Amino acid sequence: MEKQSVVLRFPKVLLSRVDKFKEEKGFSTRTQTIIYLIQYALEQSDNRDR
Repeated sequence: MEKQSVVLRFPKVLLSRVDKFKEEKGFSTRTQTIIYLIQYALEQSDNRDR
């Protein structure tokens, strides 16, 4: 799998929500949490398209 670095800026309100989710679910990093949330949302989107 090819990888590429990306730098993103997020609103502080969104990061607060990500951090809360991270703590509740036990993720170790904010990046890990964001990637999980993106993957989850994409899977949900794929399931709706069927």
